[in-house]
Amino acid sequence: MKTINGSKLIILDGGLGSTLEETYKQDISLTPLWSAKPIQENPELIVDAHLAFLRAGAEIILTSTYQCSRETFEQAGYTPEEGIQIMQKSVKLADDARKAYLAEEGVQTTKTKEVFVALSLGPFGSSVKPPQDFDGFYPPPFGPKGPSEVGSTRLFSSSSPSDGDGNSDVVVEEEEKKAIEALAQFHLWRLRAVASNPETWNAIDYIAFETIPHLRELRAVKIAMAKFESDDHHTKLGSEGVGRLKGLKGWWISLVFPEGEGSVQWGPEEREHQTRSLGLDLTNDPSQSEILSVVLDDEVGAVPTGFGLNCTKIDGYLSILSSIVSEPKFVPGVEKGVIPLTLIVYPNGGRSGDTFDDLTRQWVNDGRPRLDGRNVTWEEEVVEVIQKCRDEWKDVIVGGCCLVDPPQIKELKEKVNKTL
Repeated sequence: MKTINGSKLIILDGGLGSTLEETYKQDISLTPLWSAKPIQENPELIVDAHLAFLRAGAEIILTSTYQCSRETFEQAGYTPEEGIQIMQKSVKLADDARKAYLAEEGVQTTKTKEVFVALSLGPFGSSVKPPQDFDGFYPPPFGPKGPSEVGSTRLFSSSSPSDGDGNSDVVVEEEEKKAIEALAQFHLWRLRAVASNPETWNAIDYIAFETIPHLRELRAVKIAMAKFESDDHHTKLGSEGVGRLKGLKGWWISLVFPEGEGSVQWGPEEREHQTRSLGLDLTNDPSQSEILSVVLDDEVGAVPTGFGLNCTKIDGYLSILSSIVSEPKFVPGVEKGVIPLTLIVYPNGGRSGDTFDDLTRQWVNDGRPRLDGRNVTWEEEVVEVIQKCRDEWKDVIVGGCCLVDPPQIKELKEKVNKTL
């Protein structure tokens, strides 16, 4: 763990799913569970992949639970009870890898913890067919329409009836609330599934809500965490607390911008996109500067300890982050100049033109060159982002997402140690 200007900089791992596919030749791209598929079939591969990232320098490893949910377990032929056991097993595999690595390094695990495990939880879109991690076209009750209806731009506001007095906004807000509640229950089931086993829960250090595609689900995650934190089993382990959960965890929300700063689900065109979130302001289009306000608003739900971007091309990070924090005077706690959150940066790897095809579940290259014409490596650009953003945030966690394998994490850590 490195300290820069009094702030911590922690190295996260890379893309577990893409590493299982590319390095370990696992055929998982078209399966409902993706990186969770080997948990039952080839658990040793999960441990090996975690170990490869740890040996490369990662200090946080994400569990193979990104695509785990009651819905995806059903698609894969498992009962909810079996799904819960699989999620708990995934955490155990990550913990086993941590213990094996610390043993290799000669670290006594009972005295110090140099490696952290983060519970990976993807968006509801990862359970939809075709997957909607990026676009967020969610079927009712999770949203106004499903991915098969994307040809229309009608939203809650234009397709909903009035309340009888001609006031459609009342119905809009009610439908939006129902969608947010449905999404909150989706995430809450997964949290409680893992926490139902104290040993599993106590092996986790962080919770990572990843690839969140719009404000509606961002709010839902905050509500789910507020409900989860109010569960009566969250007491600190004491002399009479054997079998209880060891308090709460640090947790982060990470957003996705598949088209960079201009991603329609976050920008001013959101009114013409099905993923528009309502309820904040029904008369004005939401802007990117609202995002951080929602994240830090304790009236919306629980406030995370971290915020970031993942599964997004690195060349858009600086402009996206600048847009998100462009109006700090409206953000609670930011007027002093430092955002009271850990910044999590884990962009996709690959070439500048690599994009993900939701239908084939494959990465393709569109031939797009860098707009600035520069010839820089992925690692160099990630470090540039950290250099320019680190003073605005409490701490920094940095790693990689899809197409970032252990050798790249090793190069990133070496670059961080040399430059920062």
